[in-house]
Amino acid sequence: MRPGRHVLVAGVPRAGRTDLITALARVLDPDATRSAALSDLHQRPVLLDDIDSAPAETGDGVAEVQTEAATEEPATDTVGTDDAAAEDASGDNDTTQNPPPAVLQQVEAAHVEVTLTDLDPDVQQLLDGVLEPLEDSGCASEAPDASADAPLCARLAYRLSYDEEAETLESVVYFPARSNPALGQYSRVPAATRRMLPVVTLDAGQPLQLRAGAGLRRILDERDAKAGAAAFEALAQAVTEAVSALSASPAVAEAVNAVLAVGGTGERIGDTPLTAEQVGFRAEDGSVAALLRTLRAALHLDAGGMLGLAQHGSTVSAVLSMAEAMLLATVPGAVVLADDFGDQLDAPATEHLAALLRARSGQVWLSTRRPEAARAFEPTEVIRLVRHGGVRSHHQLTRIMDRKALVAMRQWHTQLLAALTAPTVAITEGPHDVAVLSMVDRRRPPSALPLSAHGVRLVASGTGGEGGISQIPRIANLARQLGFRVLAVIDRDKDSAQTTDELTKILAACDAVVRLPPGAIEQAVATGLPLQALADASATLTEYGIPDPMAGQLTEAAVTNLCKVIHKQGLHEQFLEALYAEPNAPHPPVVSMTLALLELAADSSYSGQQLIDVPTVSRPAGT
Repeated sequence: MRPGRHVLVAGVPRAGRTDLITALARVLDPDATRSAALSDLHQRPVLLDDIDSAPAETGDGVAEVQTEAATEEPATDTVGTDDAAAEDASGDNDTTQNPPPAVLQQVEAAHVEVTLTDLDPDVQQLLDGVLEPLEDSGCASEAPDASADAPLCARLAYRLSYDEEAETLESVVYFPARSNPALGQYSRVPAATRRMLPVVTLDAGQPLQLRAGAGLRRILDERDAKAGAAAFEALAQAVTEAVSALSASPAVAEAVNAVLAVGGTGERIGDTPLTAEQVGFRAEDGSVAALLRTLRAALHLDAGGMLGLAQHGSTVSAVLSMAEAMLLATVPGAVVLADDFGDQLDAPATEHLAALLRARSGQVWLSTRRPEAARAFEPTEVIRLVRHGGVRSHHQLTRIMDRKALVAMRQWHTQLLAALTAPTVAITEGPHDVAVLSMVDRRRPPSALPLSAHGVRLVASGTGGEGGISQIPRIANLARQLGFRVLAVIDRDKDSAQTTDELTKILAACDAVVRLPPGAIEQAVATGLPLQALADASATLTEYGIPDPMAGQLTEAAVTNLCKVIHKQGLHEQFLEALYAEPNAPHPPVVSMTLALLELAADSSYSGQQLIDVPTVSRPAGT
């Protein structure tokens, strides 16, 4: 990976979002492994037929991730994965359609390497002795004749290996410039050095906690530790006085003496007879820390009065938690790492806080499942991770200079962003097609899983006058750049040189194309349904201020007029709603078959025809 300044990591589940953020944290954050189970040694699939003949591993036999992180503007933090190692780690791409049986073979070590560039003077002095010249490619140069004027960088590496004799996992962070892993020689990076690097890992937890180590306590200690200590001491003294008054209360003393009087308990458990005067109360071990651990924030937000933070809902807690984390991340020029950003936030707060982080950080690396977070980033800053046929890959948009392609780019925010975590998009000729397919998809019986269960997101090629079949290749090419499996649903127009050319372009841009029978989406809805059902639904359209398109006539000419009116007035969903209003209403058979074919083609192992024609359905006899 070679991203630019800021990075928003998104994509489908199990494609590596968390892996990427974790890899960076393992190198740069000395506290990253304290709560993590070090059991994630890289494994690669080995074909069963190749076990006996597999060649010996060369070197460590590991996939290497190289990251260049920045601490000053202009920041250029990029992640580069060696292609050969990545292919070796993921399996042969040629086997993704029908992968043969495989077993997992454990490799010797997991390895992550990070290159820090654009170092400010303080960090450069901190890393003196391990600095290396930087190549134009963004990687450290090991050439002896490197230019003396080249900017300097520093490499840090993380290595996780398994000691078979001790049966333990061992991890080390070291300077590659002064180490030789093959000989077991490591120049380790001191934890103190890593703590001085301008790197912040956002870990949003329970907000507004004053216990030691909590976010609010760290903010207080950083701002005025002495005043904070004085405030806690005053709290301890006030609590001691209040508890003493409580213990001396006649009602409490009388209750305690009653307990001690049972069977002479007060006389037996002490050296002298025990009374309420010798009984006091305090929090746990009596320390201020124990008391602070029990405190929980309460807020007065509305007419409900002062309520505990949990009673105000998860969004309030999430916003305050993220605000704490962001305040702790205000290190000038910092590289900020955050995983699963926005999971507990509402949509506006996710976009707002992501934009703040991007604006205030030297460089930010966010992984997210939320499309709202991606709205705060430039399209070219989004790295989308996908997993097709068990093979991981990453995808990133390039800067678009072509005017026609810019039209398609407009749909990044309006259409594709909503499909950010879906593996497959199905592009239609327009929003009416999406409306029809979506409604029938929702109304199908539970035994027929919806498109979403197959990872398919419906997308319109245009939201207005810019739609149509000619726009599908542009949207498809944009989606392909982002790693989507791309399907299309098109009308079967009359044969001509123009339609042949359009179909050729669509097939070149899509993985599979589902083509409706002759006619547009309106005909697909009406085909195969009883004339009486269509006439009954047509009669309800008068509610929208138009005459009944079929006027009670049970003829094919009336159906043709109905389709024209639905198309012109944009009443697709309203007509379908009327069709489904009757008990046991039939599903439009052509639309149902279209959905089934989309499900079939959505599977990455699909190897059938690229152009799939939906068969024509006859209307039931006698209707």
